[in-house]
Amino acid sequence: MKKHLTINPLLLGLLLMLPLLTSCDFNDYKTRIQEENDRANPSGNKAVCLAVGDLYANMYPYTIKYMPGYHKDMHYRDPIYINNKLNERLALYAKEGLFTEELVGHDGDKPLYRYNLTDEGRKYLDKKWWGGTNFCFGKVVVEKIDKVDDQMQGIRMVFFYYHMENVPNWIKNKDIYSLYPGYGGLEKAVLGGSPRGAHYYGIKSDGSLSLMNGKSGHYVL
Repeated sequence: MKKHLTINPLLLGLLLMLPLLTSCDFNDYKTRIQEENDRANPSGNKAVCLAVGDLYANMYPYTIKYMPGYHKDMHYRDPIYINNKLNERLALYAKEGLFTEELVGHDGDKPLYRYNLTDEGRKYLDKKWWGGTNFCFGKVVVEKIDKVDDQMQGIRMVFFYYHMENVPNWIKNKDIYSLYPGYGGLEKAVLGGSPRGAHYYGIKSDGSLSLMNGKSGHYVL
């Protein structure tokens, strides 16, 4: 004699609705995360700001200097490392037209260059001069939600795929975007791909969420 499995009709209805509820939740997160990015970046041109160095308005025109003792494994806070990184970035951004570059002399056999912002450079300049000279660009556009993760106590992580709009040609230079490995997915984003990002939320006692960290408005050293 065959036995028939009996399913509660109410339970069956809930099971059938589960994919729809999950889809709705994901759509809600997609809308919320897009709104959060747009609030943080109302101009659509400041999803990420890339540091050139500790150069402020009153320091231009700036002439580079050389500091002996540099090697590639130096600590990122070491003054020699910072100075050499600045020299490298100024030269690269000058090739993309964001700085003028003028040879003004030599330090021994090493050329001394003077740099100043061009009109093109000022278009992308973060005028707040936070941390010195930063060039900003881009708008984050959320494509789809990947997953929601509550494994960290009191914190919800929502992962999503996105692409970036308003990307200038200068950041597509591999020599430049390779300088900023600290921004996850930068190469893929500026070359037209769809990297994965995340927003982090604190979970309040009533279950509501408070944004702790989003994707737009990052300053990358």
